[in-house]
Amino acid sequence: MELASIPDDDNLFRFCTHPVSFKGKVFSTAKFLLIQPQPDGSFLASLVWERFVPTVGHVHCAGCRLARGMNQNKLNAGKYKAGNKSVYCGAYRVRAGAIRALPAEVSAVEFADVVHRTESGELAHTDLRIKLYPGPDSNIEGTKTQILDRLWNACCGPLRHICECDKEVIPHPSAALLNAPFGACSDTRSWLERWFSLIRYRVYDSLWRKILWRFSD
Repeated sequence: MELASIPDDDNLFRFCTHPVSFKGKVFSTAKFLLIQPQPDGSFLASLVWERFVPTVGHVHCAGCRLARGMNQNKLNAGKYKAGNKSVYCGAYRVRAGAIRALPAEVSAVEFADVVHRTESGELAHTDLRIKLYPGPDSNIEGTKTQILDRLWNACCGPLRHICECDKEVIPHPSAALLNAPFGACSDTRSWLERWFSLIRYRVYDSLWRKILWRFSD
């Protein structure tokens, strides 16, 4: 369900989990920013919109829920083991406008966009969708490498985090996260903007919970 359009200046976050975003114990930007091919030929990845995770605390709560859900899915499928436990490590931030600028930076990209689309009860969930121009398939991997390079260079962070349920994981994989090329994340909003973002979030969250309750009744 799409509820609102995302302005170019708004921030989005990409969650990092172990082992998905790692090669062994080493953080991998390619795995972290993996874009999945879709039946229509486009590529898809998941982000969360700052409008619905208005503080770093909200970001980390959503990341912890993601890891718990991944572990529950493994458990339900009978595939959960201590060695493959999903561990939330933190998040990196990128602006919506930097994603939409991809066609100007990578010639094979026809369009790139971020669309607010709720998923699995998560109000902040956002689709990152990229489509390439039709043509020979021989250089798709090279194009994907260019895309991932541009996305990584537009990121700031990391915002490291250790969930309460993962404090026994030593060493915690969050320590292996790399500093993003765009530098550390800083919140440049005024106190009034932060206050407004929290109030807006609470209103949206309350309405969203009522919608979920109504459709689950």
